[in-house]
Amino acid sequence: MKRIVLLAMASAVALPGIVRAQANANFSGTWMLSKIEPPPPPGGGGIGGGGDEAFGAIAQTVVIAQTGRELTFKSGPMNAVYTLDGNTTVTPPGDVNGLKTRAHWEGAKLHLHYKRGQNWCRDVLTVNGNTLTILRDLESGGGSTTRTITYTKTS
Repeated sequence: MKRIVLLAMASAVALPGIVRAQANANFSGTWMLSKIEPPPPPGGGGIGGGGDEAFGAIAQTVVIAQTGRELTFKSGPMNAVYTLDGNTTVTPPGDVNGLKTRAHWEGAKLHLHYKRGQNWCRDVLTVNGNTLTILRDLESGGGSTTRTITYTKTS
């Protein structure tokens, strides 16, 4: 009976750590745009659909580098660094108008939050084989939009 109780206690302590470790996906790689739903407005302007200067712009290629503690997300000219511990990072440090980033896990989904000025965005990343899906909620200039962006891994 003691063995059963000890085994149950050991499982209760170890199992959450094992499940958490298995749930964290690795998003590292170079990803090429394959689909946007709904499509951005014609001419590339507007919220999250424009050229590379637009906040939350949808880039043709994204590059993600991920370690156990940090993720770097390069999309067009934007290069954002996230710590994977839920803490907010400001780039450049101490700049009131700097890019504020925060990341947290929800099972196998990674939530990336970023904010600059009055513009904010949340990307929810999931990966399935060579397909990266980003659910993007963007609020900028008084307007808001939600898009599903799909990328295919190239390397």
